[in-house]
Amino acid sequence: MKKFSKFLLSLIVVTGLWMPIGAQAYTVEQDPIQFSYHPGYATNEIIVLHEAGKPSNVGADSLDREVSFMKRNWQNAYVSYFVGSGGRVKQLAPNGYYQYGAGATGNSKAYAQIELARTNNAETFKKDYAAYVNLTRDLAKQAGFTFDLDDGTPYGIKTHEWITNNWWGGHTDPYGYLAQWGVSKARLTQDLMVGLPEDGNETIVKPNKPNTTKYKIGQHVRFATIYNAPDDPNEKHINADQKWTQVGTITQKLDGRKNLYKIENGGKLLGYVNDGDIVEIWNPSHPTAPSKPQDSNLVSMVGTFTTNQSLPVSPDTAVESAALAWYDPFESMVTSWPMVMHG
Repeated sequence: MKKFSKFLLSLIVVTGLWMPIGAQAYTVEQDPIQFSYHPGYATNEIIVLHEAGKPSNVGADSLDREVSFMKRNWQNAYVSYFVGSGGRVKQLAPNGYYQYGAGATGNSKAYAQIELARTNNAETFKKDYAAYVNLTRDLAKQAGFTFDLDDGTPYGIKTHEWITNNWWGGHTDPYGYLAQWGVSKARLTQDLMVGLPEDGNETIVKPNKPNTTKYKIGQHVRFATIYNAPDDPNEKHINADQKWTQVGTITQKLDGRKNLYKIENGGKLLGYVNDGDIVEIWNPSHPTAPSKPQDSNLVSMVGTFTTNQSLPVSPDTAVESAALAWYDPFESMVTSWPMVMHG
């Protein structure tokens, strides 16, 4: 059964709608993107639910920070609504605009897409979640949808996970973040059916216990996978063999993201890893099997050569040895004596 009104669809496509300010218990703050060109219109068949996915942005100003970033980079990704920072709601674009948040098929069908900013405060989350649920319900009423979530039809309220499972992509939000606060898919489904008080007093929060940190600053580790930047999404999780070495030293434990470590070698940044990325504690005096399928991860070379990675030159093969010099990617190095290199 189609879950929207054809008359309303025609009206939306022609005009585009801004949410009336003050029409709900929450207030919709108008913070429009300054479009350099018109993105076009969607067919208004779904509403897509997201969460921001930035564990490092959980402070009191997380909503404003997320919106500011999105407005500067809207040509890469943008949605019509952002919720956060204690139940605040910001509208960035009119309902019915073609948005960039859920792949080509999802974007073409989305009447609205809603992002949820993160927080590490339980009371803030309660209000955020209540506004997130109630905004979704109000938009569903406008578009003529039912309150069913992720059902078997291509219409109505959908999560980004549903988009991934049925059309395209690799995202599973917002379920992972909601689960951190004890909100299951079943709970979200029920809350969308009935709504919630805006003060969050009926939002039941049972945050998961954070994982115990396994590793310490100063430890040498070997890793199998790594992020280039601390806020990289899962799809930018790369294999360690893309780096010039797969061993490094933990130099920092980052706040705001569970068990994320900064990894350096010889003072050069390699990237950032979680507990699950680390294979073992690395003891240079007791080498283990290399991460690549070869007899040894040390290669002796004489002559002229280049590499597509930044290359440190150290006095010995120990991981903690300071680099004497660095060669840039594709810079030629000439040597007339054998040099031992990590392969």
